[in-house]
Amino acid sequence: MEPSTSNEIAARPLIGKAGIVTGAGTGIGRAIAFRLAQLGADIGVNYDRSEDGAKKTADFVATAGRRAILLQCDVSIENRVKDMVEMAHSELGRIDFLVNNAGGDGHSNSDNSVEAAVMEDWNLIIGANLTGAFLCTRFVAPLMLAAKRGKVVNISSICGITGDCGPAYCSAKAGMLGLTRSCAVSLAPYVQVNSILPGFVSSQPHDLDRVSKITPGKNMGAPEEVAELAANLICAHGTFLTGSCIVIDGAVTNGAIGLSMDWISQRS
Repeated sequence: MEPSTSNEIAARPLIGKAGIVTGAGTGIGRAIAFRLAQLGADIGVNYDRSEDGAKKTADFVATAGRRAILLQCDVSIENRVKDMVEMAHSELGRIDFLVNNAGGDGHSNSDNSVEAAVMEDWNLIIGANLTGAFLCTRFVAPLMLAAKRGKVVNISSICGITGDCGPAYCSAKAGMLGLTRSCAVSLAPYVQVNSILPGFVSSQPHDLDRVSKITPGKNMGAPEEVAELAANLICAHGTFLTGSCIVIDGAVTNGAIGLSMDWISQRS
């Protein structure tokens, strides 16, 4: 049932809107898809290999009373991305937002140093993270420009500024920041493009003791916290919030200076 009062519309500002969340089968992507559905949007749930996870995400979207369509696609392959976007636009009737979340392999033990890096790993990681974000944005941009509206949110990582996760992943995530800024310029004023840089999030495998030692907040973030930020960017009114790269990391990147100087918070 669609909202009929002003209060209901305020609570679900994305009613009547639709978009694509890539890498939505697990973790941050699933949390974003679910939160956007709670706010009223219909969701194109992209996945590559995690079909069972994508179906679970679609079930979550359905519990929010919204429609989900499954979009199986390796986002690093140009013609498949083109077909995916065309399918989403045909099935959903519109594309108001795109969340470029697909990627991963930032914690692979095979890519910890430049001398140990393997070209196959490099190509896979750059393709899944950076090329995928470029291709998805490339094919939704004409639709958004024609409609004179659109929001793109790129899920990068603090590794794009800290260099902590191997050369391929760090390069891909840093590249997403450049892509964000470039697209914010070239797609203005109709399409707003922003990036989110999560720190340690509980949906990823992390050493809890290490996280506690180097994070002033002493804990990891939840996927839902990243999802809330993404939703705020997509729901934002106006055109001035664009080209921003927003860190959400419990102050770990700020605390790195304090760690090196031994004044990071010691509160238990």
